[in-house]
Amino acid sequence: MPLTGNWTLAILSALALLAAVTAVLFWDRIRSWPRWPARLAMIVTCQLTACLVVAALVNDMGQFYTSWSELGGSGSGVTISHLRAGAEDRKLTELLRRQGRLGKSLVVPVYVPEAGAAKADAALVYLPAAYFNPSYADTTFPVIELLGGFPSSPRSWIDSLRLQQIADREIGSRRSVPFVAVIPVQNYLPRLHDGECINAVGGPQVETTLTVNVRRVIEHDFRVDRGRAGWSVMGYSTGGFCALNIAMRHPSWYGSAVSLSGYDQPYIARTTGALFGTSSSAEHLNDPLWRARHLRAPSISILLTASRPDVRTWRDAYQLAAAARAPTRAFLLMLPRGGHNFATIRDVVPAAIDWLGQLLSLPLAPPARAGGLAPEPYHRTPAKHERRKFVQAAPHR
Repeated sequence: MPLTGNWTLAILSALALLAAVTAVLFWDRIRSWPRWPARLAMIVTCQLTACLVVAALVNDMGQFYTSWSELGGSGSGVTISHLRAGAEDRKLTELLRRQGRLGKSLVVPVYVPEAGAAKADAALVYLPAAYFNPSYADTTFPVIELLGGFPSSPRSWIDSLRLQQIADREIGSRRSVPFVAVIPVQNYLPRLHDGECINAVGGPQVETTLTVNVRRVIEHDFRVDRGRAGWSVMGYSTGGFCALNIAMRHPSWYGSAVSLSGYDQPYIARTTGALFGTSSSAEHLNDPLWRARHLRAPSISILLTASRPDVRTWRDAYQLAAAARAPTRAFLLMLPRGGHNFATIRDVVPAAIDWLGQLLSLPLAPPARAGGLAPEPYHRTPAKHERRKFVQAAPHR
């Protein structure tokens, strides 16, 4: 049984109801000495089943864990020796024809090997309707790599952020060009370990998985652009930091990056462990803000989004934009209302996709706006409220 979906919620709700009904029916029927142990067991059972329902609801909303293996910290990987060949265009087109869905987009799984391990994880790939249109048979499509928060799974983009519906709408309205999106598994480390999309010193090489391995699989299995200008990376929360860090470290592979409510410096805590060991150099080189201030600026475009109530990401967006130097181009989309949640992030996804569309190839319609606002280049002196001293806030995940 999966950890998300209506069936899981229905079964857990039924168990909670059954526990409550059982307690009411048998509370006074048990006699003699077993009475108090039985009543205690009924109370504990009612509490546990109620907590399970609440936990399942929260997990279903956030799509934090979508399988029991993810919850147990063992990941969703399969051994590489059991992998089948990647998806082929002709087979996918035939599948759509049999389903009567030609002219519609498709989301398919594809396995990406973990760097340094004999295992691979099921990424999700969004293919636009144009991908199966005979007129585009010789077209190579631009790619947007999508990263999530911690914890999360690729389903977060499909379910909570409604990527397929939003992408279909933006492409259909010609505010964005048709593109392929790949959503890899970034949180595959065991025991709820947050790798921050980084090649840890003496540890897991998550960055290599998300860059080298993802690119190798997508370029092998799909008709996609192989140039840096045709590849972008976008993420929310922790994934926003990942997107910035990956693009700034690999400007020869990515031409643009979008951080949706992300932070601009690596997050080190109990969930991450000592990612950099004792190496301050490794920590600096995985710090987008430090790189912007001290290293040669990469030739990339970055879009930073945040909402005013989300103090940490609001501050980080302004300070990274202020530190960016040519040829890096920084754009801001700052919302006066919102928070660090899926609703706020989902509101800016259309504008972010359209912004990327203008970089990948000029669309035919004006881009979407978020809260009446559109991304704008950072080239002015911050207003007084932007220069004020921000209170230190714990990083959002």
